[in-house]
Amino acid sequence: MNFIKLNIGIIILLLLVSGSVFSQGIVSLDEALFGSEDSEGIGIDESALFGSDDENSDESDNLVQEITDNQMNDLSSVLLTSDSGVDFGGSFFFDTSSTWTGFDLEDLAGSSITDNLSLDLGATVFLDARPDEDTRVFVKTEITSPFYTTTGRKFEDIVTITELFADFNWNKEVFFRAGKQTVNWGVGYFFSPADLLSLSRIDPENPDADLDGPIALKVNYPSKLNNYYFYTVFPAEISSYSDIAIAPLAEFVVGNTEISIGAYYQYDHAPSAMTAITTALGDVSVYGEGYASYGSDKAFVEESGLTTTTYNDTFFYKGTVGASYSWSDDLGNYNLSFSGQYYYNGEGYSDPNLVNINETPQLIASGIVSLSDPSSISTLLIDSGKHYGAASVSWREMWGSDLSLSIFYIENFSSFSGIIKPSISWNGLDNIDISLSASRIFGDPGEEYSMSGSITSISLGVSIGGTSF
Repeated sequence: MNFIKLNIGIIILLLLVSGSVFSQGIVSLDEALFGSEDSEGIGIDESALFGSDDENSDESDNLVQEITDNQMNDLSSVLLTSDSGVDFGGSFFFDTSSTWTGFDLEDLAGSSITDNLSLDLGATVFLDARPDEDTRVFVKTEITSPFYTTTGRKFEDIVTITELFADFNWNKEVFFRAGKQTVNWGVGYFFSPADLLSLSRIDPENPDADLDGPIALKVNYPSKLNNYYFYTVFPAEISSYSDIAIAPLAEFVVGNTEISIGAYYQYDHAPSAMTAITTALGDVSVYGEGYASYGSDKAFVEESGLTTTTYNDTFFYKGTVGASYSWSDDLGNYNLSFSGQYYYNGEGYSDPNLVNINETPQLIASGIVSLSDPSSISTLLIDSGKHYGAASVSWREMWGSDLSLSIFYIENFSSFSGIIKPSISWNGLDNIDISLSASRIFGDPGEEYSMSGSITSISLGVSIGGTSF
């Protein structure tokens, strides 16, 4: 297979250039030339692969003699192209979930329990074409059920293009990516206010999922360990030049610390800026993000609850800090990991009752929200608080077994609504994973995480045949 050939080629490459590459940090050839689909790749340096004019080495001290730029270019041509010029792959998932809701913790016998069965079937498919070492075309799609149209689903609801871009470069010094692409500016795990370009938000219960990215032209100029980017962002429904946004970003590496500084501007929208930092304190990874905008594109509910207003000449700030830690013993009995994050939302409400659907019926009477339009309610409630916290703890392969245990927690500290969800999973059967979770939603009715009030539910999930290819 082409993947096997590529892996063998990479091993040969690492052996040939160990004298220069390992001295600067291992980076993948694909990322050095084109960047990663899932991140900006802070600190990737082209000189780690192609050498630097400023480097002087004593050949007598090197076990492997440095190869020339021409030799490296010839080798990269072999690695970045395949016999067919095209790689193909993806993943398949078939998940079922049964959920029982309505447990009364004070009166279990008298609980009024409802049940629901859901099915999640689909696949992710990608095509990676590399006709030569300077050109690449990448396509990634998601296919989801149901596949018939009696439910009102259109073709674009079944087949979604998540990425479609071309990579090319000028003289291997300036790199371009044109098309729909994943862009992750932020470094936050559960919350990311600094991610100015992504079209979708992080799902705190599934923070590792890819985010929907924009259609854009990315220009990347790497300089040693630093990277400089310039994005030209095109909305999906563009009708004039004023719809185009511009977004510069600079990434710097200082020791074991990575720093990003960026900005976003679009006509008739609030200009904004961001900064992000990641570092390590011993074995603990620490990160932070900052966001500032002059004005806000958000409509704010006024005290009366009958109208909304906007602020075009007021500064708004957001910020977040978090940490993660992983540890495992030599016997593999304890594979523990922890992630925790605090988020300050400067566009939130100090008084959560202003946007509580149950406490403020004027919101419905005024037409600000509609009970028949759930999106209007979710738009109002999402990020309605000023202070948030989230954390997760997992113990994978408990005592070396097929069992894993995890606990997820998130809370809006302004309204004291949130979710706590412990779960246990078992993967003792080939191609079958089973999980059991108990979810406790707490808070007053009408709040961000507790629209229907405090609820306890139990879910049993089965994943069948999930695989990558």
